[in-house]
Amino acid sequence: MKNLTPRRNKKGNNPKKKFLIFFIVLLFSFCTAKKKIELTPQQLLEYQSKIKEADTLFKTGSYTCLKESFRIYQKLLSKPYFQKTTKEKLIKTALLLTVREKELGIIDNPYFREASDLIQRSPSLSGFLTYLNFVNSIPIKTKGRIKDIIEVGSKAERIRNKLKKNTAIWHELFKEKSGTEEFFSYLYISLNCSFSHFFEEKKDLSYLLVTFPHSPMIQYKLSICPKENLDSLKELVQKEPRFYEVYYFLGEAAFKLRQLITAEKNFLKCYEQIPESTPTVISLAAIYFAFEEFEKSLTFYDKAIVMVPAYRDALLGKVICLSYLGKNEEAIKTCNELIRLGQYFLGETHYWLGRNQNELEKLDEAWENAEKAKYYLMGYNEVFSLSGIIAFKKGNLKTAEENLKEALKINRMNCEAAYYLGRIYAGYENWKKSGDYYEKATICNEWKESALNEKIKDIQNSSFSEKRKEIFILRKKAQLKKIILKIATFYYNAAAGYFNAEMDEEALALAQKAAKHNALKQKAEELILKIKQQK
Repeated sequence: MKNLTPRRNKKGNNPKKKFLIFFIVLLFSFCTAKKKIELTPQQLLEYQSKIKEADTLFKTGSYTCLKESFRIYQKLLSKPYFQKTTKEKLIKTALLLTVREKELGIIDNPYFREASDLIQRSPSLSGFLTYLNFVNSIPIKTKGRIKDIIEVGSKAERIRNKLKKNTAIWHELFKEKSGTEEFFSYLYISLNCSFSHFFEEKKDLSYLLVTFPHSPMIQYKLSICPKENLDSLKELVQKEPRFYEVYYFLGEAAFKLRQLITAEKNFLKCYEQIPESTPTVISLAAIYFAFEEFEKSLTFYDKAIVMVPAYRDALLGKVICLSYLGKNEEAIKTCNELIRLGQYFLGETHYWLGRNQNELEKLDEAWENAEKAKYYLMGYNEVFSLSGIIAFKKGNLKTAEENLKEALKINRMNCEAAYYLGRIYAGYENWKKSGDYYEKATICNEWKESALNEKIKDIQNSSFSEKRKEIFILRKKAQLKKIILKIATFYYNAAAGYFNAEMDEEALALAQKAAKHNALKQKAEELILKIKQQK
């Protein structure tokens, strides 16, 4: 008979051992259990005060208020006891900040990253993923070219079709929730504004102002979309001065009407509180360029380039400012950066590159770039004029003549082209034609003189500060002085041409005009004497 011996359990299947392990784990858990956090009445009071402050800021809905609201919610989130109640508030604030930054052309979107990270860390917020994807799809409002077009052809079409499909889904979801709270209402308006091209009929969303009659956030959104309502924006900023973004839209409206002083004041108010807004920065650069404050304009173009290193409009604006300031080498360096980036403004870049090289007497390189500019800028009189001047300096008079005539054909008020043609025909000893072109240059510059005098009157009657008026008028008078000297010089040159062509009456009339200028008085009177003696 076989001996019956107890059967051993396989390794790890001993019931006694399993029970012992369970008991030890249970005992350990009791020993290490965290004590429940108890709040003092004072701490609870502080929390309630802070959450109320953040909620009020959120309800106000301006960019600076939303940022402060986010900061408070985030601080409260760091305390475990408050996490559950503040997570949803924090992500809604982050998403609204992302939309606002896109409306204001703010390139860096840290709040979008915050929202994305929060959803990833918190499964309870997974329902906000749809809103995150929508906010991510909203295009950034910018001025000019800040990036290259990457997706083209069939790939671009696929992206568009997917976006159209998503837009239909978002529309149903947002519309259903839009009447429940301002957050969803704001997203619903944003959807209809950003993707209106996907909707067959434009929706009247003004009913949301009835749903939320005391909401500055909704008033703001409906004041900029579907079209700007300046009266509503002005009313809003009167009621709630912290809506600094309103000043951007007021500045833009004035800018479009060429009310540059008003535009500058409004853009500056926005810039002081929201310096990250690229459209505000580039607009100020353009205004200071129009005011011929090239150093100040250059400063703002540089600020825009810091924000977006490949910002083509800012780079080109910088080139032109540097050119007018006589900083030719720096202008050339920036032109080369634009050429390296490629794709946009290549005609303008080659023109300004050629112009700066011409100033430095790098004539072969200047000619090459002027000719390249023609390939991109068809029908631009300035390009033909530049080619003509370079060819003249190189001694290629026939080529110079062809280009300068083309420049005048496109724009009969191209003073430089007329002047150089006068010089060319003087070289040919075709005195009548030389006189004719010098006279054309005179007429052109007389028009400039008249325009400058009108500009001085405009400055005197403007709302510029007295100090600024003085600076601007001094600058215009200096320009006027140069123009008047040119006019007298061209009168004299034309008179000399006509004298050599034996056209005494024409020569006498123009020489007498030249004699009115002190710098030409002596020479002109000598010519007048010769004309009279010849008679």
